[in-house]
Amino acid sequence: MSKVIAIPPLVTLSDFQRDPSLILPVLNEENGALLLLDKPYGETSYRMVHHIRHLLTNFANDGWVKVGHGGTLDPLATGLLMIGTRKATRYLTHLLGLEKTYWCELRLGLTTPSFDLETPIKIIGGVENITSEQIDKILTGFVGAQLQRPPIYSAIKLKGKPMYKHARKGREMVMAEKNVIIHSINGIEIELPYIRFRVECSKGTYIRSLVSDIGTQLGTGAVLTNLRREKIGDWSINDAVTEEMLEKINSIREH
Repeated sequence: MSKVIAIPPLVTLSDFQRDPSLILPVLNEENGALLLLDKPYGETSYRMVHHIRHLLTNFANDGWVKVGHGGTLDPLATGLLMIGTRKATRYLTHLLGLEKTYWCELRLGLTTPSFDLETPIKIIGGVENITSEQIDKILTGFVGAQLQRPPIYSAIKLKGKPMYKHARKGREMVMAEKNVIIHSINGIEIELPYIRFRVECSKGTYIRSLVSDIGTQLGTGAVLTNLRREKIGDWSINDAVTEEMLEKINSIREH
């Protein structure tokens, strides 16, 4: 029988709306809490963890406060990032195994080494020959269990270092394929060369790899141009606080 893991206290948008001044005290309690955060574009997940740690360290007048996250988001992605504080960080590994929901946008006719806009672009073309029927058929074909090869530019570690650090030094590597499940692809919008859709998937799924594979099957290449994580398990981005709200909490504390 699997052990039931108790969910730590949650800090959400409704808590901010009710009383912003109580958020830091809840996060700073000995047992800690989970914070639902809307990660902004261009920020790393580690940077957001550091931001929360800085706020709590100043609030608690403590030398160091334990803070972590429950699943990395790429710098060019936005959306739900689950932050754990103090003893609630023990729960973060449980979050890694939960299903995720993303909204994404890809652009056909391009490829990059990172499968997104973070590395140099190569123009492939051929988009003018693609039909909506082809796109629908190929997207539908990705639903189900499959083997997926993660991007070289990823946070997966090799010899203690993230793979993207090896890739940036020009080291050639072949990533091992992993078992993933695409539960659904829906809400498809086609506005060539762009395609937008929502995807529900298992842990370990890389949307960048999915996008690259879609481009390969269409024969045009594809890169991820927009990614937003909307859900982790039953938790939704609609309940998350923003970085601007964190700044307001900090200003309240200072005054």
